[in-house]
Amino acid sequence: MTMATTTFETESNILQFPQREAKRAPAHKGWSYLLSNSVAFQKDVDYAIRIQKPDQEKVPAWICRLITSGQCRSIYVEDLILTPEERVSIKQLCEQYAVSLVAVSVNDKVAGNILQGPW
Repeated sequence: MTMATTTFETESNILQFPQREAKRAPAHKGWSYLLSNSVAFQKDVDYAIRIQKPDQEKVPAWICRLITSGQCRSIYVEDLILTPEERVSIKQLCEQYAVSLVAVSVNDKVAGNILQGPW
C-alpha cells in the first residue's frame, strides 16, 4: 500500500491535502474517498468524496469495491482495522489498481482532535 501525507485543521475536523495534491489538474486519474464518522475533506479539494463510515464488518468490502471501481486514486479510512487476511488482499488490490490507502485516527484524548496516521 502506498501512503500519502495529510495535515489536519484542529478546530473543524477537516482533512487537508498538501498543496500539490489539492491543486492537481482535472485530467488526473481518479477520486479520493474518505470513510469517516468525524472528519471531512476541506471544501476546495476537487475529486474528493466523504462517505459515512459503515459498520466495521462492512469496511473491507467497501474498500475493495472502491478500489476495483477503476475510478479511485486514494482512500482514507478513519480508525481502520483489518484482519491479516484482509490486509494482504487489500494490499494486492491497491498495487494492482495503483490506489493509496491511508489509515487515519482521531485522538480524542488530546484537545482539538488531532489526526494521527501512519504516513
